[in-house]
Amino acid sequence: MNVLSIFRNEANAGIEQGLPALLEKIYAERGWDFRGYKKMTLLRRISKRLQASGTSISEYERLLDSDPQEYSRLFSSITIKVSEFFREPEVFAAVAEVLRNEFCGTHVRAWCCGCACGEEPYSVAMLLSECLGMDALVKAKVFATDIDPDALEQARRATYRIDSMLNVPPEMMERYFIQKDGQHKVKYAIRNLVKFGTLDIVQSTPLSGMQLVVCRNLFIYFGKPLQEKVFQKLDYALRPGGLLALGRAEVLPQQFMPGYAPVGKGLNLFRKKG
Repeated sequence: MNVLSIFRNEANAGIEQGLPALLEKIYAERGWDFRGYKKMTLLRRISKRLQASGTSISEYERLLDSDPQEYSRLFSSITIKVSEFFREPEVFAAVAEVLRNEFCGTHVRAWCCGCACGEEPYSVAMLLSECLGMDALVKAKVFATDIDPDALEQARRATYRIDSMLNVPPEMMERYFIQKDGQHKVKYAIRNLVKFGTLDIVQSTPLSGMQLVVCRNLFIYFGKPLQEKVFQKLDYALRPGGLLALGRAEVLPQQFMPGYAPVGKGLNLFRKKG
């Protein structure tokens, strides 16, 4: 082992040792509860902020006291936002088939939990527009929540670069977007279907009465106990017969498996039994 590796290991050990106190400080000062998140994920994200600020973990706590804006920078590092319209198109295709065959004419309520900058809930709203009758669409609603108010503000602006729209078919681009200054803005007919709100799924009461719940690539940040706690809220939110979409790398907590049946193969799309 070379000298550089030794110093890196010592630094990582120091960060790991100081992590619980830092997480408690973040929770006490800002109410953001990352204590149940996967430790290795937190260590990677927090290490980047320590390197960027040139501080040790003990010095970093003093930096948070002297520069409150550093909380926002740290928050953004921990809650990285990566999304695009119709991400994993085969999942949206399977959802569309169920909507057309089983929910056409009904007043669908959908919830995108961890909606980031809005690409996912707007994609769901476009599916509803494509698959439901006009009478049902009038009363349909997509609820989109995230812990990050800055991401939600960006979502409400509904303006996106072309690189987030690679999976949008040309006919839907024309139907649902306005092109302006090299960017694409979601039309009001779709924006009006989506209601954005701040919600920390770890601590807050969930929504209810949903026919579709989309919560993708959120569980990958949580340890197993927190996954089980959060999934109980998603299960509460979803009506029997409704659909639940998880990320490709995520699994149903074992105790909930008997209550769900997979839809399609390899999609991590499930129907709630009952």
